[in-house]
Amino acid sequence: MKNGFHLQRLFFPAVVTLLLAGCASTPSARFYTLTPLGQHDAKPSSLETATSVSVRIAPVEIPDYLDRPQIATRGGSNELRLAEFDRWAGSLSENIAAVLAENLSTLLGSDRVSVYPRMGAEKADYSVVMRVLRLDCVPGERVLLKAQWTISTGQNKNDVGTRLKTYTESLSDSRYETMVEAVSHTLEQVSREIAREITAHK
Repeated sequence: MKNGFHLQRLFFPAVVTLLLAGCASTPSARFYTLTPLGQHDAKPSSLETATSVSVRIAPVEIPDYLDRPQIATRGGSNELRLAEFDRWAGSLSENIAAVLAENLSTLLGSDRVSVYPRMGAEKADYSVVMRVLRLDCVPGERVLLKAQWTISTGQNKNDVGTRLKTYTESLSDSRYETMVEAVSHTLEQVSREIAREITAHK
């Protein structure tokens, strides 16, 4: 019995040490957010046509597989991988809408661009409804964004135009920071097209 008790006393601290070591090695989560383009990124010609046009951005629809904290990446044609320790810092849908609004504000030179319902009861000159059909992030290869949007104007919501476009950005490495930056660049391309349509319609 004494030998058994002695072995037990030696074994228990060893198990506790291994468990603590395992907990200590667990990586901490990293959080990412999309970024809008800055004033220096917009073409001078866009800023020269500053107007007081008002634009309201509707809540952006995204696929169910993207509506989660973990960043989803493609591992193959039909395989999705969720990064347990690389996550979106909040709602991806709301982040996309906020970045779209900031981009359009910069490109149109207007401070009257907002995400619904922040504009309150004021009637916007233009409304933008956007739906993300695909957002495929392939580490080390590319980011693909397939989006559909509709621009309408007036109280009767007359369509200015509906577009379905696909945008791609090549990736120089497999880092999540690089992927998130590429997603921001694809949203910049969407924003520029929407801004051009609104400017052409005025």
